[in-house]
Amino acid sequence: MPATVLQALEDAGVYKDLYYGMNLTKTVPADLWQQDWWYRTTFDVPDGEVHSLILHGINYRADIWVNGYLVADKDHVVGMYNNFEYIISEYVYARGKNVLAVRVTPPQKLPYIDGVDLCDSWLDWINWTYIGYPDSKVWQERHIGFSCVPDRNAGVWKGVFLSTTGKVMIRHPYVVTDLPLPATSPASLTIYCDLRNGVSDPVSGTLHGEISRPGKPMIRLQQKVNLRGDETKEVAFMPEAYSQLTVDNPDLWWPYEWGEQALYELKLEFRLDGRISDASTIDFGIRKVTQHRDADNNFPKVGTGGNFYLKVNGRDFLMRGGCYTPDLLFKRDADRARATALYAKDLGANMLRWELKIAGGSMLEHTDREGIGVMQGWMCCMEWEMWKQWNPEDQWVALASLRARIRNLRHHPSAFIWANGSDGRPPDPFLSEYHKILKELHWQNAVVDTVSNYKKDAQGHTVWNGIHMLGPYSWRPPYYWFNEQFPSNQGSCAEQGDNEGIPPFRSLKKFIPADKLWPINEYWFYHAGAIRGNNKLEATQKAVDKRYGPCTDAQDFCKKAQLAHYENTRAQFEDYAANSYATHKMTLYWMLNNHWPSFFGHLIDYYLCPGGAYFGAKKGLRPLSIVFDYYATGDRGTAHIYLVNQTLTNHGGLKATVRFYNLDGSVKFSKELRDLSIGPISRQRVMWIPRILGMSSTYFVRCQLADASGETIVDNVYWQSTTDDDMGSPQNDTDAMTLNQISWANFTALNAMQKAEVEISGRIRRSGRESLATVNIENRSSHVAFFMRADVTKGADGDEVLPITYEDNYVTLFPKESRTLWARFRTADLGGHQPALRLEGYNVNQRIGAMTPE
Repeated sequence: MPATVLQALEDAGVYKDLYYGMNLTKTVPADLWQQDWWYRTTFDVPDGEVHSLILHGINYRADIWVNGYLVADKDHVVGMYNNFEYIISEYVYARGKNVLAVRVTPPQKLPYIDGVDLCDSWLDWINWTYIGYPDSKVWQERHIGFSCVPDRNAGVWKGVFLSTTGKVMIRHPYVVTDLPLPATSPASLTIYCDLRNGVSDPVSGTLHGEISRPGKPMIRLQQKVNLRGDETKEVAFMPEAYSQLTVDNPDLWWPYEWGEQALYELKLEFRLDGRISDASTIDFGIRKVTQHRDADNNFPKVGTGGNFYLKVNGRDFLMRGGCYTPDLLFKRDADRARATALYAKDLGANMLRWELKIAGGSMLEHTDREGIGVMQGWMCCMEWEMWKQWNPEDQWVALASLRARIRNLRHHPSAFIWANGSDGRPPDPFLSEYHKILKELHWQNAVVDTVSNYKKDAQGHTVWNGIHMLGPYSWRPPYYWFNEQFPSNQGSCAEQGDNEGIPPFRSLKKFIPADKLWPINEYWFYHAGAIRGNNKLEATQKAVDKRYGPCTDAQDFCKKAQLAHYENTRAQFEDYAANSYATHKMTLYWMLNNHWPSFFGHLIDYYLCPGGAYFGAKKGLRPLSIVFDYYATGDRGTAHIYLVNQTLTNHGGLKATVRFYNLDGSVKFSKELRDLSIGPISRQRVMWIPRILGMSSTYFVRCQLADASGETIVDNVYWQSTTDDDMGSPQNDTDAMTLNQISWANFTALNAMQKAEVEISGRIRRSGRESLATVNIENRSSHVAFFMRADVTKGADGDEVLPITYEDNYVTLFPKESRTLWARFRTADLGGHQPALRLEGYNVNQRIGAMTPE
């Protein structure tokens, strides 16, 4: 616990292996959501004066009993994203066991049929053809289905707590931090909290506060507070009244690319008659996030008024990241949350977006400590944007849910943006109430009312906040991202990427039965998204077949798909670094991770195995890099080479080298520039390269960057074709879900490459709970060793150790070259096995290597 109904039933062994094959619907009744479910537990009560029951998440309604007394009924306990607290002092026994019983009623309403319940929706994230409510004419007319798991994620899905205090409780502590930008000192702090009197008699006491951080002076505060019987009051410490809240030379919280994630501790105590009635402690960061619009109006049909962007501590913040999701059944897994946050940071992502699905657990604590910004907000398209179907109950549930979400989110320094709408924009009356709540709760960060450009006013003008949602949602050729004709690859985009993510073959075998692996069939579609085209993986199949050649089996398809995904994600993220910040402010990949074993877009698959999309994105997200633009601009006769620097440090004495190789490894063109320098948070064009004649039909472009000591710090290898990918005019790109090209690059020559002889070996060093592997790869042949993946395994040719972070992967070595990489993982994840190495490449047969302890 906590657990949704279906997760609890799987944990109890009632249903098994729900994510394998079609088990989720073939072995589970579809009507679990059409009945009530009981949750029951017993508990002891500590000594204290006031006992309260806190429930952080019930989906969707509940009747709550304590020792047989009805504490609250389902007319009041309603709303998946609402929080509830009830004083139960009169119902509990000081000695002996107490019984808590909760009867949960799942969401019952069906949109467009009998209204909505403000729960959550997986929309097209799962394939409604197979997983959801039976098809209805109502939905057919709207070209949409109703996807849901059999219990509709009903249950006690977030934590339940017993609070025992004196007469007065402290709730919702929060620190608002302000900086006199552009200066960052002194900082002004304002402390808020709610005090609740849990008895009917008036009380008088003192609220004490302490702010501490190692190496910094302690800040101490106190004030007298009077509370009427049963009163809840917000109390504040303002810097105008408490001079110690003006802090000179504070340690700032920074995004991880720019500095430390300095956290201060706030401890509050309420004392009555010299005794502590309640205490509460939170961590917070001193930083300031401000929102802005730029002057870019290059695509007025998208919207005018400029693109949305952020400044963090006064510095322009280029947002490059992904959209995060919890598990499909909202399974709580602290290890998975930790691994996902570390993967995001390893990638180079600096912003994660939640489109609702705001589960409990530790993910926000990880983003605070890892320095990754967060956008949260309501889910698109279904219940939360079907305002015309809301009844009075839905309206108060929406407002109560917003209060609960903001109170939960606001003290996290990683919380940068709240979105009141996703694809839609709430009607003005609801927006007015939303903004009122945000103001009352002292939300100090960015607010947007929509993250799309779909809303139009009566004159047909776009009503937006400078964020678009033009996609694409399917694979695009790399040049597309650098071509200035397409509006979707510019501005600020809340979601774009490939909705058809193919995992590595070893992951695929874990959820598709062996006899259903090939050819691609309905078992694959079952695990795909729902939108036409995406639901049958049409774009990815087309891109792979047209560019790399028809596939012979599932393993061949997965191998080629990793190439295609790598190309696509690298280009997307390099575009938003190499091209001008004046027109490129935010790109969030759709999506960061998988909610279940799925082909729905992801950089990290459900088994936490990083594939081609991951390592392409990681290459594109390097803070200091050298980038090739695919001959993408103008008449496509000239390629441009860029240096990009997303750090706050000036880099000088750099050497840039660009070489063009034929497929056989011979060098056709080479150019070198020395003594280059690049300033903080900037990009510059350093080379112009015409078309090189006489190249093999498939060739390589290698961009390398060396530091002042001569050490290579970036090695970026692109594969190119003498036949260009060409999308045609922007009018050919009006459907973000499909792929339409008028010509295709031809990489089929890769399939006939000479085999390269490669050796792999390594060393392993254990340090505390972690192990660091050093992997040596040596190309002993006279051929290019292309797109090689190295795995650290549990024993010789065993399963890969997961989760794991690699310095780099899917590497290419030219004749007689060698390279050393590192990998890091938790020693416990070896499961008692001895570590070993496995290497596979596009033209390299599998090699097994040993690891030597250091």
